[in-house]
Amino acid sequence: MTGVDSPTRATGRSRAGVLARVTVAALLVLAAPAVSFLLTAGILGSGASVEFPHGYAVTLIVTVAVTAAASALGARLAGRAGLAAIRVVLAWWAIISFAVTVAGVSLGHPHLTELGIAILAAALAGLAVGLPLAARR
Repeated sequence: MTGVDSPTRATGRSRAGVLARVTVAALLVLAAPAVSFLLTAGILGSGASVEFPHGYAVTLIVTVAVTAAASALGARLAGRAGLAAIRVVLAWWAIISFAVTVAGVSLGHPHLTELGIAILAAALAGLAVGLPLAARR
């Protein structure tokens, strides 16, 4: 245990390098759900026009897999510094997905509800994969 007045140990990493890795991790995790559901879901404007041309199961699996992979890659790049960034970005996705799910239920649009559930599942999978990896590094 170190005392309050003891000098800290240098990590060997510059602050700019750590900030760059955290930024890349945050951008990866931020973009992953959006890219995957834009590629697998047909969004043509309003909530009523959401479709799943390849099927809902494909959208769900791809979105969860891409988000988990991006979260793992971001955790490997950023290490412990990425804990907060990954948590904040995926919490943001969870809030958005909850709002989309509630909107789909209240408006009676089942595909919009399913899209919200897919994004929520992806955010939870990203948290489950990325946080333990980032904590170990």
